[in-house]
Amino acid sequence: MPNLSLVPPQPKPPLSLLQPEFQPLLSTFNELNRDIRAAGVPVLELSLLEKRIVVSIDDVDLIARRFAHEIRSQSSKTEGGMTCHSVQIRGIYVSWFSLVKEQDQ
Repeated sequence: MPNLSLVPPQPKPPLSLLQPEFQPLLSTFNELNRDIRAAGVPVLELSLLEKRIVVSIDDVDLIARRFAHEIRSQSSKTEGGMTCHSVQIRGIYVSWFSLVKEQDQ
């Protein structure tokens, strides 16, 4: 009979200024934030802990044109009436939200 493990996964430790990966992450995050703003895209929200920059859905085409060669992945997640779309650029998630569309019946 197989064993069932009920031990929860270990939580990740909070990001600390003393961790060696913090400085490169902060540098990359700030550089991408500056490059997005320099491309004429207003940033709506910044979250270093989530490694996420949120932009408006209206600016997605500009992000796609300016950073197309740096986009590494794309994902979408729907919760409630909103879908969060994300692409990964330089290891940072650039996200935007859209309303869920109902299918015509």
